[in-house]
Amino acid sequence: MNATANLLFVGLPGSGKTTFLAALWHVLEDRSSETSLKLKDLSVDRAYLNQITADWRACSQVQRTKLEPEELVVLSLASAAGTTFELTVPDLSGEAFEQQIVDRRMAVSHQENIRRATGFVFFVHPGVKEGTQLTYSRRLQAVIEGTPSSLPNGAGGDGGRSGIEPWSIEKLPTQVKVVELLQFALERALQKVRIAVVISAWDLVESTTTLAPHEYLAREMPLLRQFLDSNSDLLDHAVFGVSAQGGDITVDEQKQALLELDDALMRIKVRHGADTSQDITMPIAWLLEER
Repeated sequence: MNATANLLFVGLPGSGKTTFLAALWHVLEDRSSETSLKLKDLSVDRAYLNQITADWRACSQVQRTKLEPEELVVLSLASAAGTTFELTVPDLSGEAFEQQIVDRRMAVSHQENIRRATGFVFFVHPGVKEGTQLTYSRRLQAVIEGTPSSLPNGAGGDGGRSGIEPWSIEKLPTQVKVVELLQFALERALQKVRIAVVISAWDLVESTTTLAPHEYLAREMPLLRQFLDSNSDLLDHAVFGVSAQGGDITVDEQKQALLELDDALMRIKVRHGADTSQDITMPIAWLLEER
């Protein structure tokens, strides 16, 4: 039995899309681990996949997709039940998604990818709370209360207003940007879609909490969680925690420990609910399940 699935990887810059794709290709090509999906065929030039996977194996920074023409990855995958899926995954740059928020428009090709999509792999990084407007809000509150002395960097005698940077759309809190991306997609989707939310760099989360991915999302990203829950007529969703790299490669000790592992597959960890495995195909397998 053959089926067609068009999945779209969605996420802001640095959210883990390309690293996930690199680890996925390593697992599919290696074929030695137990996974929900197996590789049957590949219908594109392997040069791009091989390059990002070589970076991943070497614990080097995986070269993220930029604003140049996107890479279109087409894989033929087989499920345990024997169903073969032709899987099309445009690897769009995070910068393209951020530009979409700033300019309030998208490329025609991107809109067509959304309309063809049967599901989204939606990436968020656990550092989502970093870079929010907490500092900005405190500065604004200080100005309103007329306490310039509490402003950072010692605001001047103009009531502190010189300490406030002009607002621009780029300063939107990360959670708002994430929800905006989903709204853009749902407005253009032609059918109810499945969304596999992937919290990347899950190893960072596990070092601080025992929460399951959906619990972590509810606690740390409540706006996103509420949006997903309140749009059940438009989407089905599941939340996965994925550590595709295995650790922080910018820390020498962690990078060396990863390189010393006998098998690079051991770096991968996937959490869904109470279950933990090394099956990085799990989010995609969930998207491809019969409804």
